[in-house]
Amino acid sequence: MSEHLIEATVNGRKVRKTVKAGTRLIDFLRDDLQLTGTKEGCGAGECGTCSVFVDGKLMKSCLMPVSRADGTVIETVENLSGGSILGERTAVQKAFHKMGASQCGYCIPGMVMAATAVLQDNPQAEREEIKERMGGNICRCTGYQKIIDAVELARDVANQIQPAGVLDTEEHHDDFIGASVWRIDAPGKVTGQLKYAGDMVLPGMLEMQVLRSPHAHARIVSIDFSSALEVPGVHAVITADDVPGTDGYGVFVHDQPVMARGKVRHVGEAVAAVAADDLQAAKEAVRLIRVVYEQLPAVFDTDTAKAPGAPIVHDYAPENLVKHIPIRKGDVDAGFAEASFVLEHTFQTQPVEHAYLEPEAGIGYVDADGVVTVHSPSQNITHHRHMLADILDLPINKVRMIMSPVGGGFGGKEDMLYQGMLAIMAMKTGRPVRLVFTREESITVSAKRHPTRIQYRMGVAKDGRITASQLKCESDGGAYGCSTEGVMRKMAILGPGPYDIPNVKIDTYGYYTNNTPSGAFRTFGAMQSEFSTEVMLDLAAEKLQLDPFEIRRINGMRNGAITHTKQKLESVSFQRVLEAAREGSRWESGPSSSRGEQRKDLSGTDIRPPCQLGARFMSTKPEGEFGRVRGRGMAASWYGIARTATIDRAGAWVELDDGGTAKVLTGVTEIGEGILTVLAQVAADELGIRPENITIGDNDTARSPEAAHAGATRQTYMIANAVALACRNVRERFDAEIAAFWEVEPDQLEASNGHIRVRETNKSMTMAEAVAVCKGQRGVVPVGSGSYTAPHTGLDPVDGSGKPWQAYVYGCQVAEVEVDTVTGEVQVLGVWAAHDVGRVINPQGVEGQIEGGVVQGLGQALMEDYQQTDGHAVSHGFDKYILPTSLDVPHINSIIIEDPDPLSPLGAKGIGEPALVPTVPAIINAIYDAAGIRLTSLPATPVKVLAALRDKKRMREGSLEAAE
Repeated sequence: MSEHLIEATVNGRKVRKTVKAGTRLIDFLRDDLQLTGTKEGCGAGECGTCSVFVDGKLMKSCLMPVSRADGTVIETVENLSGGSILGERTAVQKAFHKMGASQCGYCIPGMVMAATAVLQDNPQAEREEIKERMGGNICRCTGYQKIIDAVELARDVANQIQPAGVLDTEEHHDDFIGASVWRIDAPGKVTGQLKYAGDMVLPGMLEMQVLRSPHAHARIVSIDFSSALEVPGVHAVITADDVPGTDGYGVFVHDQPVMARGKVRHVGEAVAAVAADDLQAAKEAVRLIRVVYEQLPAVFDTDTAKAPGAPIVHDYAPENLVKHIPIRKGDVDAGFAEASFVLEHTFQTQPVEHAYLEPEAGIGYVDADGVVTVHSPSQNITHHRHMLADILDLPINKVRMIMSPVGGGFGGKEDMLYQGMLAIMAMKTGRPVRLVFTREESITVSAKRHPTRIQYRMGVAKDGRITASQLKCESDGGAYGCSTEGVMRKMAILGPGPYDIPNVKIDTYGYYTNNTPSGAFRTFGAMQSEFSTEVMLDLAAEKLQLDPFEIRRINGMRNGAITHTKQKLESVSFQRVLEAAREGSRWESGPSSSRGEQRKDLSGTDIRPPCQLGARFMSTKPEGEFGRVRGRGMAASWYGIARTATIDRAGAWVELDDGGTAKVLTGVTEIGEGILTVLAQVAADELGIRPENITIGDNDTARSPEAAHAGATRQTYMIANAVALACRNVRERFDAEIAAFWEVEPDQLEASNGHIRVRETNKSMTMAEAVAVCKGQRGVVPVGSGSYTAPHTGLDPVDGSGKPWQAYVYGCQVAEVEVDTVTGEVQVLGVWAAHDVGRVINPQGVEGQIEGGVVQGLGQALMEDYQQTDGHAVSHGFDKYILPTSLDVPHINSIIIEDPDPLSPLGAKGIGEPALVPTVPAIINAIYDAAGIRLTSLPATPVKVLAALRDKKRMREGSLEAAE
């Protein structure tokens, strides 16, 4: 292969290097110059994570051949802060930190570069121009609102509208719980200095590539990799034959092999893997592997999967059923007989891609003590370690999992898709091995949100009371079990919503097919079933001519309510949440009908203007000229906190350290939600020091106690409580020593903001001095531990009764939309999101989770759809899989309700997943209010909207003809 000499100025330094033909600028920066702040999120110029300046212009480096950069001046995100985390950050970077604009952080270097470009080109750019100019950069976590807020703040500082000091000075807090403490992990993210798994390099590291199945269902007749081994630089090839132990992994059932064993069950399943000195050699070797397949009949939908005589996906199972969850309460037949009317509808939700900006990546190696180590962005290193020990046939202490920074997860990184291959290859080669997925690989093989058909019957009395609800939910679980069992469980428990219903019958079924596996995704099944309930309630309200809020108020749970699983709830904030959303949105009461044209609560100051690309250059058009109509909808929700229907636990260790600082060690997984900052706030509050003096240790199974996975909205509830208990434990020991030193009782001591004192005396010293006394004069190292348990119980296998959670949260959202009746486009202009989160730890962090959840819900409602044809992905890249951008997002008004949990030490609950649940039905109900069309199949694409409008027109014309 030919080579090119490249001479350029990169971050102010002359660079002269020889590169291979075809090298992209991003590869040159990352691989040759180790400037890994420039990320690769898609490789197709769609996501903007690779943004850099070339001769002063913003460019996407994944699209630019490095040969075109010869003789240019290049600037990457590292140069903005002088190439160091300790360097002076720019106003944009500081504003991102202050405003909480960074969550997982993977998109943030590119966002910072794009924001910098906006303000360089137009220092007075208004909000809508900023949104338009940044529309080429995708963020999956934040919901964009705080990013745009940050750019506006940087603009105002640059224009001296705001003082420069506003970017450097954090508000002083005496009490850290309840304060918007700045994120402790943001500096590394806004400067591009944080290293994700794909950024990491070890000496002697090999690159791995994977051969994947082109078939949805086929028997593997033979694999010949002899030619692959002859490629120069290739070290090893592995297949299922190289698995030394029990071959299988999964969240609930271990039915997925590390690599296809005997047959493949979905397109993209791993068949073999190659490790080589470089990526090019590994790719060439993969192309030379020859596999003979015998294609088998395949199953691509749930109707086929459950039909008699259907092809069986897993040979050990007599049928394609993964899991059935039944819930029974009362007598639904009697409830329907009592009803004034019974509504029946069928709903369909679509498969949805996680679309985290960081593709799957990891490094495996065997350390000097013979411990097999995998460094990856796993959401559950505890469980992965257990499974990997069985797969490798090793004692568990010879397997170590280290969590690398996670560039977005949303449930998708709970599955152990590739860690087994990394470990086996590292053992076989004796060298470190790295694997980084392409975006196409990630989309093709990672688990999706379960597509679900919901058949719903609801009986309603004339006073609006629900007398009976019956749901039958059938979900496509794909080729392997993954999280299907748990998703079916949560889908069933939460499906009928936060309503006091005397008679309930729920059945959820997950089926194996030969589609891409379905797995954990933010809300874990609750969105699908609660979506259908909230649309059904609006239908019932319309029939009774009730306001949507009123029918929910009538049926909503209150203190002492008995849930669908027959659990008695002591504290229920649902009615408070409803009222907060109604008041906050200025809701105009009225029947649940298509009344958008008559509403007087539309177009307030708390929404955004409709997006019209280039509108700032056009004359204003009168409202309605293009057939645009507006309306509002609302929906409510509930959610259980922490693991479902099983005991949950988390542990933590804490040490008060020299200098009045503290170390906190726990198996926490920061996936962007801000849990590291939350733990620092909790520890600071409990210990009497400041959050910046807290060090949170890495999540490493060899270095930290178990705290289980990042999911189920459990980290604040479980891990923060464990940390609080550990802090109280160390303070008890510490206070005893300091009290003895001062000759007072321990209960006379108090500590805050780095000082400890004896109440009602002048005895005081800094915590740094006190730690020195405790160690140097008392001879005690102040350490402590804590473990928190949530005693959930399993569900009865017959009627589903049980106590699946001890803490519940409630939500209610109002959405305002504009529907273009000519194009079918729907724009969401405003969302008012009221959510009970328990005791608030960090309000800014809570807002960020609400905003991110709302925008993910918007994507589910209007555009996102992972499409397959005979098991082959159609939407396998960000050019085909449509995601919300800054141009799509509404103005989000967060309304935080505090209803502290009485059963836990801190009283905090959570918000990570619940924020998404009511968004989808609120938008769908708003479309009906605006345009008079009721959509029951997601997403509400322009094609579906136009089809529904045509049907509405035909029905109206038919009615007129009948009347004549």
